[in-house]
Amino acid sequence: MPRQGLSRRKKISESYKTTPNVFSVFQAIQNALLALSNSRRSLCARRASGLSGERSPFEGSCCGSSYNNVSSDTASQEEQVNKFRVVLLGDSGVGKTALVSQFMTSEYIHTYDASLDDEFGEKSVSVSMEDEESEMVFIDHPASEMSVENSLSTYEPHACVVVYSITCKDSFRAAEDILNYLWRERYTQDKSVILVANKVDLARSRVISTNDGKALAASRDCKYIETSSGIQHNVDELLVGVLKQIRLRASRDRKRQRRGSTSSRLHGSRTSLSLNIAREILHKICLNDSKSKSCENLHVL
Repeated sequence: MPRQGLSRRKKISESYKTTPNVFSVFQAIQNALLALSNSRRSLCARRASGLSGERSPFEGSCCGSSYNNVSSDTASQEEQVNKFRVVLLGDSGVGKTALVSQFMTSEYIHTYDASLDDEFGEKSVSVSMEDEESEMVFIDHPASEMSVENSLSTYEPHACVVVYSITCKDSFRAAEDILNYLWRERYTQDKSVILVANKVDLARSRVISTNDGKALAASRDCKYIETSSGIQHNVDELLVGVLKQIRLRASRDRKRQRRGSTSSRLHGSRTSLSLNIAREILHKICLNDSKSKSCENLHVL
């Protein structure tokens, strides 16, 4: 009997010796879980306040996943690419199709061959300017197949490029008729219109002077540029200039809308009316002097 009691006391004593080890392990696990929970709460709070740009190891649980955000950002960037339609107008044989072909490639054409007439249609090119990408769709149809009225009503372009050849008086008169129509329809006031004097490399055959072209452009409130699709002279400048004009018009229209909403709240105010009258007078005084100076600058309205 004494031996059994001794053995029992020995076992109880050994069990008490091992118990603290179990408690210490349990406590360590509990501390680790607590630290992990605190870390998760801290990281969620940082992400909610926009202070953390790092990917969380717990994404997909309490903090959400950033993989969907990446794809949505990419989609939004693609949707931000603006698309603009540009119609080329003018007599046959003035080089409209050659200009569009130059927009599509950097290779020199060195020709005004009529075989290029097979390339009529719509062509698009992506242009990056001022850290903003835009897609420009150039619409080129034979003048005999589609009138100016049909071109405008069918495509509703953001800009018109009216082309004539400096070696052909008939093409210049055709360009003048087109501009007169656009002017009567107030298209030159609402949209971007650029008069292009093409084939300037054929200087010896020139019959339309630069002054004649600039005077026509200024009288019809449009821009003017001289190009040569044969030697790629000012072709890139025309491409960028068309896009710049479209963006400037869009920016001006947005400002007018904001100004209109503001003036509607101040309608009837003597101060507002006086300011509007002063602006109109100043605009008329400066308009005639600035037209001839700015018609060649495609980076201002």
